[in-house]
Amino acid sequence: MRLRLAAAIPVVVATIAVVGASRAGDPVKSGLGIGDICVPFDVDDVTGPNKGTTLCYR
Repeated sequence: MRLRLAAAIPVVVATIAVVGASRAGDPVKSGLGIGDICVPFDVDDVTGPNKGTTLCYR
């Protein structure tokens, strides 16, 4: 029983890897591209002298 389970684990791992690779979409793009314009955005300050306020970053 243990031998069958030990032999099945690599097969399951390989199957997951192959299916995952075939189902993968476009690579993840993070952040702005070169030359892109960043629009202003609001953040909640949680530390420092402005703690508890909302600040606008431009």
